[in-house]
Amino acid sequence: MRYATAVGLVLALGVGLFGCSKEDPQSFAKVDHDKDGKVIFEELILVFPDLTVEEFLAADADHNESLNEKEYQRLREARASGKKLDAAVAPPAAAPDKAAEPAKTAAPPAAPAPAKAEEPAAPAPTAPAPAAPAPAAPAPAASAAPAPAAQAPAAPQSPPAAEVVETVIVDAPAPAAPAPATRTYTVARGDSLSRIAKKFDVSAKAIMAANNMKNADHLEAGAEIVIPGPAAGAAPAGSAAPSGAAASPVVRDFVAAFFDKSASGDVNGLIDLYGERVDYYKKGKSGKDIVRQDKVDYFQRWPKRTYAPAAASVETLPGGDLRVTVPTSFTAQKGDKQVRGQARFTFLLRPAGDGYRIVGEQSVVTEKK
Repeated sequence: MRYATAVGLVLALGVGLFGCSKEDPQSFAKVDHDKDGKVIFEELILVFPDLTVEEFLAADADHNESLNEKEYQRLREARASGKKLDAAVAPPAAAPDKAAEPAKTAAPPAAPAPAKAEEPAAPAPTAPAPAAPAPAAPAPAASAAPAPAAQAPAAPQSPPAAEVVETVIVDAPAPAAPAPATRTYTVARGDSLSRIAKKFDVSAKAIMAANNMKNADHLEAGAEIVIPGPAAGAAPAGSAAPSGAAASPVVRDFVAAFFDKSASGDVNGLIDLYGERVDYYKKGKSGKDIVRQDKVDYFQRWPKRTYAPAAASVETLPGGDLRVTVPTSFTAQKGDKQVRGQARFTFLLRPAGDGYRIVGEQSVVTEKK
């Protein structure tokens, strides 16, 4: 009898120890791979593969683009009960100066409304509704081709779910290369084609065409090359573009690259065009990971996209940033469902190295067919 009792106690103790030795794979310590006391979006999707940007933003109560242990526990409890967090019921942010921030992240993914005219933000499109999109904020001063008065009623109040479609056509003809000029430039040691192009405010392609160059890397110090003149209406090199001025070749190439990559679904190439922080639609100041996830979600919702940007207009802001406005025709299609119309994209470009980076983006549908 004593032997049987002893065996029973040993077995019970072993079972208890075995149960305690199991580690919870969804514990905060396990999810926090780099052990920095917080978990970011990329760490969370390893545990919750269906996690959306909106749910992550709803859980991020202090809006620092990461979850502390308390915020993570709230997300996990919601998932355990079979629910997903909604920004509408998210707890208020800890810092009083960010009390209004949840309004940016609480926007339903279906209705990316345009940002302020002074701070263009980026689209967070969702399935388009047959109704016209929500009315846009006041158009920036550089906006090209404003809608005629007869079409003004075409932007009535629509349900919050109405989508601002982030689509535009790439099969439009490329702008004609500027005619070559008689200017010449002597290549200095360490010069690159992109550096020379930026110095004279012309595109690298235009310089290659003017000099019949086949290889952009084949530049010899001391060689004399022809620099083509700026396109008609472009601002002279080194001068600030006035409000509503035509875009320079460098800006035109940048805008064309944005729409090319958006149409082809080249997410990596597209994200390379952005700065580290972007004023992105209702999401406000966002990191590249938020922008990337939004683009991926949009491309999955609308696998076929075309964009036809019209001529861009440029306004130089204090500090050197450029506000670039691009009226655009677009189509978006998934299976038998298709939407098309006119949109106005507004980008805030900041000089970076030999080019620019997007630090603000917004778009608004001006006409839906």
